[in-house]
Amino acid sequence: MIIDEQAGTCRGLRCPYHSWTYSLEGVLKHAPGLGDYSREELSGLGKDLLLVPCGVREGLIFVHLGDLANSPTLDAYLGNYISAVAAPHQTAQMIAVNQREYVLDSNWKLYVEVDMETLHTKHIHRGSIGGQPVTVPVSEGSWIGVYHESEHTPALYPGEQDSGFPHTSGLTGAAAKGAHFSILLPGFFLVTAQDVMWWIHKIPDSATRTRVRVGYSFPASTIERPDFDEVSKRYYQRLDQVIEEDDWITEHQQKGLNRSAPGSYLPEEHVVHRLDNWILDQVLGA
Repeated sequence: MIIDEQAGTCRGLRCPYHSWTYSLEGVLKHAPGLGDYSREELSGLGKDLLLVPCGVREGLIFVHLGDLANSPTLDAYLGNYISAVAAPHQTAQMIAVNQREYVLDSNWKLYVEVDMETLHTKHIHRGSIGGQPVTVPVSEGSWIGVYHESEHTPALYPGEQDSGFPHTSGLTGAAAKGAHFSILLPGFFLVTAQDVMWWIHKIPDSATRTRVRVGYSFPASTIERPDFDEVSKRYYQRLDQVIEEDDWITEHQQKGLNRSAPGSYLPEEHVVHRLDNWILDQVLGA
């Protein structure tokens, strides 16, 4: 049974093929064609459903589909990400309001790399971001990131940064002074700013195709504002433009790689170098 729905709530899981219905714990409750079976007999048939471990940290839901025996715990995987980024940015207050999915003709690693360097922002994003100096916070666990300190939100055009939403209530430390751009390895990019959170999940379909899932979130108090629909459009316009610019250059970069175009790391790409070494460690062994 594979059901791929983007969002929703339910009291059970129903297979669309034969309409067998399971509880949220994976116990078979109703099975057309097995009307003579007792509830106990039906539940015995449902024990083979796959148990998928999951965990919630600061409003973020993590699902594990791999081999638990050879995997770190969720807290070990996240390391200090929750204490250093998610908790100070109050991600538990965030509610997703806009999501979309599409496919790029690019290797997924290229689209992860573009999020971890600012050398390109003054060129590719000259009209949407411009120069964006960053520092590198200490990261423990399976994440890396950069931090941009500014009293203004990075999620609006430079000329509109004073016309956005107020900062999220309860921000502390670095979260109150800027935005974290983080990769939860290998390919989940999460931006936590003073007023908004958005993410770009890069999922490889093949060596040259990547499924991209994009989503935007705001604090519940912001969504309740009477001007939310009007003001949020400014955020979507700015964020969508930046994403489209990265889409465009990443696909062109893939064309260059297909032709074995040479390249090298520059000093400003030291986080990209770290990211690529992490990937090599996972593939070849540390």
